[in-house]
Amino acid sequence: MTRGDWEHALVAIFRDALAIELESVHVDVIDSGILDSLALVTLLFEVEQRMGIEVPLEQLDLDDLRTVASMAGVFGRLSEQAA
Repeated sequence: MTRGDWEHALVAIFRDALAIELESVHVDVIDSGILDSLALVTLLFEVEQRMGIEVPLEQLDLDDLRTVASMAGVFGRLSEQAA
């Protein structure tokens, strides 16, 4: 999957699983308060279920999860490593 594919998939997860419409893939979802701890757990669960990857929490940094664009890079790398 390309980075754009990941961004599209993540926007769909935000919309479908979290009922959140994002203005941009560059919105800081943490500082803006869009993504709270429960939504973060749901997001990670949905990524694992829908995308078929394991997201090791010990390898994540909060800055990796600030925007859909940054998430797409991290999850894309995890997917490539798993392949």
